[in-house]
Amino acid sequence: MEGEKSMMKRPMEEVYGSDLAEGYHKGKKEIKEHYRALLRLADERRKSESEWHEASSKTKFIAGKMDLLDAIFRAKGDFDFVAELENLQQSTWKPKET
Repeated sequence: MEGEKSMMKRPMEEVYGSDLAEGYHKGKKEIKEHYRALLRLADERRKSESEWHEASSKTKFIAGKMDLLDAIFRAKGDFDFVAELENLQQSTWKPKET
């Protein structure tokens, strides 16, 4: 609360400058700082989403390998690799050709 009062008591010259040109340049500088901060926030969010997506992809990849290993262990030597490969190729999503 005390900080807000001191901001309100600052002289107008300190806030806006002594002339129009100085006030314009101060405003331009503050706007530039504001938008740079917004761009930094957007960039950090984009990076965190990218990192999350990468980690999620790795997790799914490892989970698929673990499922395959479980199937091999359950088969106890009677695992048909060719049939499993064909099954995987049929079940994978393929993009539509345009």
